Amino acid sequence: MVLAPIGQSLINGFGWKAAMVAFAAIAASMALLSLPIRESDERHSGEKPSNLKLGEALHQAMGHRGYLFMTLAFFACGFQLVFITTHLPAYLQLCGIAPGVGASALALIGLFNAIGTYMFGLLGARYSQKHLLAMIYLLRTLFIVAFLAAPISAASTLVFAAAMGFLWLGVAPLVSGIIGRVFGLTHFNTLYGVVFLSHQIGSFFGAWMGGLVFDRAGNYNFAWGALIVIASPPSRCSG
Repeated sequence: MVLAPIGQSLINGFGWKAAMVAFAAIAASMALLSLPIRESDERHSGEKPSNLKLGEALHQAMGHRGYLFMTLAFFACGFQLVFITTHLPAYLQLCGIAPGVGASALALIGLFNAIGTYMFGLLGARYSQKHLLAMIYLLRTLFIVAFLAAPISAASTLVFAAAMGFLWLGVAPLVSGIIGRVFGLTHFNTLYGVVFLSHQIGSFFGAWMGGLVFDRAGNYNFAWGALIVIASPPSRCSG
C-alpha cells in the first residue's frame, strides 16, 4: 500500500534506476529487521507427529487428486496476479490513464489484500475451504472480464484494484488450512512449498507472457484473454 506510490514518486523524480537502488536498499533492510527475531523450541500444536518420512508424504500428496488440483490452481493464481502487478501500469498508459493511477491501483491492491486475507482466514475456519478457493478464482475472473468490458477509466481501475486486492492472497490461509487438515503439520512446510513453487512458476510465466505478447502484438489483448482462460479450469476443479 505504501511502497507503490513511493516507487512512482521516485521514478518521476529521479528515474527508474534510482528507484531500483532505493528498493534494493529496502529489500536489504529485511535481513537486518529479521535479526532480532527469536524462535521458540516449544511446540504448541498438540498434534502427534506423523511417522511418515518426507518422501512418503510427498508420494502420498502427489497421489491426492485434490492436492494436484490445488497445485494447478496456484499456478493460475500466480499467472494472473503477477501479470497484473507487472503490466497493469503499462496497460493503463496505453489507455491514456495517468501513471499515478497505476501506482494508486497497486496501493489499493495492497490495502484490500490485507483485509481480504484476514477475512478469508476467518471464513475458512467456518466454511468449506475448497469452496471458498473456487469462489475466489471465479470472482477474480469475473472482475477481470468486467474491467475489460467497461470503458477503462481512473475510477473503473481503482474499483478493479480494490476488488482484486480483496481476493489477492485470500487463497493463502485457505490452502494452508487444507494442507494442514488433510496431511497434518509434520511435513507441512514442504507440502506447502511445492504448492507455492507452482505459484511462483505461474508468476514467472504471467510476467513473461505479458511482455512477450506486447512485444509481438503491441497490445495486451491476447494476454488478458489468457488470464481469463487459465483461471477457468482451477475455478471448476480446485475442490
